[in-house]
Amino acid sequence: MPRRFMQALIRDVAYSGIPSRAKRITQRASSLRCVRASAASTTSAGTIPPMATITRVPHSSLHVSKPTWWLESRFHFCFADYWDPRRERFGVLRVLNDDLVQPRAGFGTHPHRDAEIFSYVVDGQLSHSDSLGNRESLPRGCLQYMSAGSGVSHSEMNEGAHVCRFLQVWISPDRRGHKPQYGSRRFEPAQRHNRLLQLLGGTGPTPAWPGLMQEQQQRQGAAGAAAAAAAAGEELVRLHQDANVVVSESDPGVTFDLSLAAGRQAYITCIEGSLQVNEVPLDTRDGCRVVGRAEGTCPLQLTAGPQGAHFLAIEMALEK
Repeated sequence: MPRRFMQALIRDVAYSGIPSRAKRITQRASSLRCVRASAASTTSAGTIPPMATITRVPHSSLHVSKPTWWLESRFHFCFADYWDPRRERFGVLRVLNDDLVQPRAGFGTHPHRDAEIFSYVVDGQLSHSDSLGNRESLPRGCLQYMSAGSGVSHSEMNEGAHVCRFLQVWISPDRRGHKPQYGSRRFEPAQRHNRLLQLLGGTGPTPAWPGLMQEQQQRQGAAGAAAAAAAAGEELVRLHQDANVVVSESDPGVTFDLSLAAGRQAYITCIEGSLQVNEVPLDTRDGCRVVGRAEGTCPLQLTAGPQGAHFLAIEMALEK
């Protein structure tokens, strides 16, 4: 790739867990349609439970990266030279990029610090290499996680023959200066098929969502005693932040009846297919902000659309 372009890209994102702010707002204002979800159910006493506020983020409003032969990226939040004060962050969630990387190309070695970074592979193969000595390639449905902490350099490349699509996510850590670390997990399609699979945990509690099982429980249920014994040494990868990451790949009409606990919020993106979040429809690449209440749980119903739904949810503490 051209040396000048890579130097500019690295300068924009390097050695920081926080996206750079452009000096002037050069992007046109994007529209966020805020939808107050109506009551989906009532309690036995007939009272309406508190409802979450859901803001749809349509894929048509996402910023597309500068044209280049090897990368097409859609930014859910401010990143590099893109700045919009309404999309600076969502709680501790700072970056969610939907990246398409051409074969034999990618993000060359560059530094980071004080950011919890993970990648979820959608298509193709994603190869990771870092200054800690880690190197591996992972296919669809797998997870790469890096806590940049006090400083680390890494690269993310598509060394395969086909386009690689992956979600790149940055979350602010609970403090600066953590020891850098790397983790990865491989998952089988059955572990996320018509069920909720927890990819990452955090410093807080796991959501009390029906059917949500952590990775080790999924392996035990899917492959029996032998796999359970092999997985016993693999704990759930945990972020240095009060946040949980969940994924599902569900057939048409599959519904999850969940609730958002008091003092919690979530960001949901529909990776493939379509999804309905309470009464708010999401198409492919759409996102939505789900904001709960300081007191009382809020019902949260997720229903896969006519083509099914592959979605990712990041649940976190309510922004104060």
